[in-house]
Amino acid sequence: MNPFLATASLTSQMNFTKQFDWGTLSLGGNRSQEVGSGLVSQTIPTVSLAPSPINITPSITWSPGFSFTNQQAFHQQQPTVVLPDGAFDTLFFDNRSTSLSFQTPLRVGSWNWSNNFEVLDNISNARQEFDIPDSTVSGGRRRVLFDQTFSTTIEWQTGINLPSLFTGTWKLQPGIAIVNQTSAGKFMIRNQFTNGQFLRQGKRLQFSAGLSPTFFGFLPGFGPIARIRHAISPIVSYAYAPGSKVDSAFAFAVDPTRRNFTVRSDPQQTISLGLSQNFEAKLKPAPGDTTQQAARKIRILSINTSSLSYNFEQAKQPGHTGWQTSSISNSFASDLLPGFRLSMSHDLWRGQVGTDTAKFDPFLTNVSAQFAITPATIHAIAALLGLGGRSGGQPPATPPPAGTEGPLGGTPPGFGRKELTGPGGVPMGGGKGFNLSLNYTRIRTRPQVDTGLVAVSGGSQQVGFSLSFQPTARWSATWDSNYNFDTRQFGAHFIRLERDLHRWHASFSFSKAPTGNFAFSFYVALLDQPDIKFDYQQQSFTR
Repeated sequence: MNPFLATASLTSQMNFTKQFDWGTLSLGGNRSQEVGSGLVSQTIPTVSLAPSPINITPSITWSPGFSFTNQQAFHQQQPTVVLPDGAFDTLFFDNRSTSLSFQTPLRVGSWNWSNNFEVLDNISNARQEFDIPDSTVSGGRRRVLFDQTFSTTIEWQTGINLPSLFTGTWKLQPGIAIVNQTSAGKFMIRNQFTNGQFLRQGKRLQFSAGLSPTFFGFLPGFGPIARIRHAISPIVSYAYAPGSKVDSAFAFAVDPTRRNFTVRSDPQQTISLGLSQNFEAKLKPAPGDTTQQAARKIRILSINTSSLSYNFEQAKQPGHTGWQTSSISNSFASDLLPGFRLSMSHDLWRGQVGTDTAKFDPFLTNVSAQFAITPATIHAIAALLGLGGRSGGQPPATPPPAGTEGPLGGTPPGFGRKELTGPGGVPMGGGKGFNLSLNYTRIRTRPQVDTGLVAVSGGSQQVGFSLSFQPTARWSATWDSNYNFDTRQFGAHFIRLERDLHRWHASFSFSKAPTGNFAFSFYVALLDQPDIKFDYQQQSFTR
């Protein structure tokens, strides 16, 4: 296997934006193909129309919007199928997803009336099995296999946001909306369970209110920190919608497995709570600073927690509890490490959420983290802790440019390029330290009972890194790789050396695939005349 071709992909894209007096029109599309697997993904076209707000009167404003997107994927590989004779077979499938949306909000004074229409059409020829209740078969359930599935949904959402109250403190936002009889499905649907015919559900009124105050607390500082401010912003919302019985044919189209009990009746008296926290440090002015400028502030840590929902009406039903949130996520960010991001997701229940048989048992399902380390980062943290090296008034370490994170798979940006970088593109400072970018992902699946939708899933855990440094004034080096903790093996290695030869520029690239195959390329060119060049390539193929 050619290590270049194994991870290479061909990508093309087109975007056109035109600004008119009456609004903005955007057209675009993109297409990519993986050379090794043959997977083709394309989004053709994307259309967005954003007219300028139309002031009908000084107190009435109409702000329409329109968008259209068509996404397709070809030659996707399905999980291996075991044939009756015990042999294995590999299947491929294609799918398409087309969406159209139209927004027509209207502002009347301090009242906002929202109107949204959306059409979503999906089709896929992937093998899919459904576990459908059937009292005529042994065990009470039968499995139905489809070699093609399709679905078309039409959604209509409308509501009125009433004027906000206590905008400077509690930030109370009441509202009235017309919602679907069940939140488990769209307003209209057609799929293989409706024989291609459209079915629709009814509408009902929903009354809602939201609170988003912010509370502050102050902590004493230390070292170069004058004070720390802790901001807590709870996000509380309440919604009430009377229950109503959903048509059985519509409920079957949305949930043929009968696993989702809210499809047939969905009374709502729900309260939700989310939380956002931010720790911000105010630095002391530098010694001898008499400019009276505002003190610099940095974000030590921010924490965002997704909402938890409890439905009091659902809790009244036999065999159920009021909990509606099946998972919770937390995200962390800090300015102390350039590009630091950490997110964690937990599956909260062992069993189906909302039933009295489900047990509260948080299970980590996803971890994602990324950050970068540079000499400036180390100096900044040391100064923040009062260890010297930097004053509190100096600027923070500059974050690395976007896209420098090490890859979890695939060729890093720019690898194997033959465009001439030139002295301006390759830093030639000589021993100016290093830049190490790390990213880590872990995905886990909780073992649980069959959900009715037969699928194959697994977990993975890997770390990717990108290291760049300058050993001398004229040399620069980068190394990109990743490590899979499940297989206990490194993935592809990509090493690139750049050398400034005064009026010439040389580039050495080396890659090694997990199979052991390698590729080497050398490229040198004259800066003033890039056509005067020499390149060399060598590849190995293990048999």
